[in-house]
Amino acid sequence: METKEGKQKTGKRKRIVLIVLLALTLIVVVALALAPDFIKNYINKNGAELSGRTITIEKIKYNYFTSTLQVFNMAMYEQNNTDVFVGFDTLLLNLKPLRFLKHEINVQQFQLVNPYSQVIQTDTVFNFSDIIEFFDTEEAEADEDTTQAKPYRLNLNLLEIKNGTVSYTDTKLNHNVAMEDISFLIPQIYWGGDESSADLAFNVGHGGSISTGFDYNSKTGNFSGDIKLNKLVLNIALPYIKEYMQFNKMEGTLDATAKFNGNENDLTNFSLSGNAVVDSLMFTDLNDKNVLGVAKATLDLSHSKPLLYQAEIGKIEITRPYVYFALIDSLSNFEKMIVPVEAETVADTTESEENEPYDIIIDKLVIDDGLIDFSDQRLQEVFNYELSQVHVDMDSLSLNSNWLEINSNMKLNKRGNLEAELGLNPYDPFQHIELNYVLSDFQLPDINIYSKHYAGLPILFGDMYYRNKTSIINKQLNSENELVIRNVEMGRKSGGLYDIPIKLALFILKDKNGDVILDIPVTGDLSDPRTDVGKIVWNTFKGFMGKIASSPFRALGNLLGADPKELEEITLAYSDTTLTRKQHRSLDLLLELEQQKPGLLIEMQYMNDRKLERIDAAAQLVQDNYTKETGKNPRRNNKEYLEYLKNETQRDSLVMQDYERLLAPETKVDSVIISRENNRIQMVNSYLHEHNDSTTIRVLEYDEDEVLNIGSRPQFKISYKLAEDEAPLDDSQSGQ
Repeated sequence: METKEGKQKTGKRKRIVLIVLLALTLIVVVALALAPDFIKNYINKNGAELSGRTITIEKIKYNYFTSTLQVFNMAMYEQNNTDVFVGFDTLLLNLKPLRFLKHEINVQQFQLVNPYSQVIQTDTVFNFSDIIEFFDTEEAEADEDTTQAKPYRLNLNLLEIKNGTVSYTDTKLNHNVAMEDISFLIPQIYWGGDESSADLAFNVGHGGSISTGFDYNSKTGNFSGDIKLNKLVLNIALPYIKEYMQFNKMEGTLDATAKFNGNENDLTNFSLSGNAVVDSLMFTDLNDKNVLGVAKATLDLSHSKPLLYQAEIGKIEITRPYVYFALIDSLSNFEKMIVPVEAETVADTTESEENEPYDIIIDKLVIDDGLIDFSDQRLQEVFNYELSQVHVDMDSLSLNSNWLEINSNMKLNKRGNLEAELGLNPYDPFQHIELNYVLSDFQLPDINIYSKHYAGLPILFGDMYYRNKTSIINKQLNSENELVIRNVEMGRKSGGLYDIPIKLALFILKDKNGDVILDIPVTGDLSDPRTDVGKIVWNTFKGFMGKIASSPFRALGNLLGADPKELEEITLAYSDTTLTRKQHRSLDLLLELEQQKPGLLIEMQYMNDRKLERIDAAAQLVQDNYTKETGKNPRRNNKEYLEYLKNETQRDSLVMQDYERLLAPETKVDSVIISRENNRIQMVNSYLHEHNDSTTIRVLEYDEDEVLNIGSRPQFKISYKLAEDEAPLDDSQSGQ
C-alpha cells in the first residue's frame, strides 16, 4: 500500500507536469498570437534586405482554425522611399495546409482589395528593374539544387481582385496610361496530373466579361482552349487610340469567341479560329459630333496559323457604317484629329532578315447600307452632300494577289445613283487600274454651291448622266468621259473664282431636246510625280468648255467688230418710252448679223420680274395722282409729298415705297405693267421692221413660266439657233 508520503510525491509530480504543459501551451499560444505582429514588424524593419525596397504593413491577422491569412494596408515603395510602387488595402488568403502533404497547393479563397501598381519606364529601364536584379543576384549566390522534386498540383478557387488600379508612365514621351476599376473573379484553376485544365471568368471594370478555358495533356503535349468576350465595352481602348487620334468618346461593345489548339513540341502549327461581332460602335470628335461608326461588324475567322503567317477569313460584313468627312481649310476633319508624332530616328533595317510573307485570304468582304456625310466648309456657303445606301462587294481578297476587284453602288443625295467597278494592283496602283462607273439621275442643283463659288453661276435645275471608263497602264492615263446633261438652266453670273462661261457653252451645246451631250477624252502621263490628276481633268474640261463658249457671242462680236455683250441682251429702264442710242446700236447689229448669216435664227425673249416693276408702277400712279391734285412735282416737293402719303393712308413710319404700294390699286398697277411691256415689244418690233420689212428676228412676249424672269429688269434676251431646227411661231407666241 502506497504511503502518504508517496502519494504526496506523486501528486507533486503531476502538478509540475501540468504546470509545465500549461506553461508550454501558454508560450505556444502567446507565440502564435504574437507571430503576426512579429512578422509584420520584421517585414517593416527588414523589407529592404528581403526585397531591396522598403515595405510597410499596417496589420496581419491569421486564423489558425480556418487557416485564413489577412494582411491590411501593405505598400512597397519606390527607391525614393516616398512614392508607392505597389500596394493594396486588404489581402485575404484561405488555405488547406494539410494538402501540402499530398503535393497539392489548395487555395480555397484569394481576395485582393484595392490593389495598386505604378509602372514607370525611362528609356529601356523600368522602376522595377532593380528588384529583378536584386533577386537575380540572390539566385546566383544560392547553391544549385539538382534534386528533382515531385511536382505540385494547383487547385486554386475563388481568385478575386476588386477595384484594382495599374498606372503606366513613359517619362521619355511624358505619357501616362491608367487602367482603373480592375475587377474580376476566377471561380477555379486546376493544374496537375497527366491532364490539366484551367478555367477563368471575370468581369471587366468598364463593362462586359471575359471567360477562358484551357486543357493540357502532359504526355502528348497537346493543348487546346477558348477565349470568350461578352459585351466588352470598347471604350476601354479609347486611351490607347487617343495616342494617335483625338477622339472624344467611343461607344460600342465587342462579342468574340476564339478557339485555339496546338502541341508544345511543334508550336509552328498553333491554330486559331473564331468570330467577332462589334455592335453600335461610334467615335465622336472633340466637339462631340459623330464622325466614325458602324451599327454592326462581323468577322468570321475560318482558320489561321499565326506563326506561319497564314489566315483565312471567311467573311467580313460591315452593316450601316457611318463616316462624317469634312474639308476644313486645307485639311480634313480626320487630318486635324491626328495626334502629331515627333520625328524619331529610324533604325537601319536593310541588313535585317526578311520577314515572312503573310498569306491572308478574305473570302468575302461586304459593306452594306453605308452612309457618308460629306461637308465642304472651305466655301462661303457650307456644302453638304450625302452618300447613302453605300454597298461594297469584294470576293477572294488575298494579300498575295496583285489584282483586286471591287464593286460598289450608292445613292447620291437620296436621288442620284452611282454604280462602279474598280480593278487595280493594290501594291502599285498607277501601274494598272481599270475603273468603270455610271452616274445617273444626278441632280445638278445639288452642286449649286460649287457652281456659284467657282463659276459664279447658280444652277436652277437639271440632271446628268455620266459614264466614265478610265484605264491606267504603266502610269499612262486614258479616260473616256461621256456626259448627257438634261434640261439644265443656270441663273445670272455673279462673281466666281474662275471666269468660265459654262452657261453659254451649255446653251450652245443644247440640242432640240434641251440635252447637252459631251464626249471629253482625258489623257496624261502620271510618271512625273508633280502630275496632278485633278488638274489634268480640270484643265481639259476648262479648255473644252472655253472653246465652245468662245462662240457665238465672242465669235459674232469679232465678226461685227462689236462688244459681245451688245449681241447678248438689250436692257431697258422702267421709264423708257423710246429706244436709246445704245439700244438702237444693238438692234442695228442684229439686223446686220441677220444679213451676214441668213441661216441663223435670232430670238429676242422679253423678260422681266413683274414683282419688282410693281414698285415702280405703283410709284408712277400715285405720283401722277398727286400732281393732278396739287399741280406739284413730287420729286421737287419731297416733304409735302410724304405728308400727302401719310394723310392718304392714315399711317405713319412707313417708307415711301410702302405708302405708294398701299395707295395704288392693284388692277391699275397691272395695267401699267402690261401697257409698258406692250410698248417695249412694239418699239423693238417697229424698229426692226422699219429697217427690214422681211426680217425673221423673233421678238417673243413675256413667258410667266420662265425661271430667269426672277430678279430681272426689263430686257430682251438674245439667243441664236439654227433656223432649220425651229418650228415657226404662231402669233400668240410672238410679239408681232
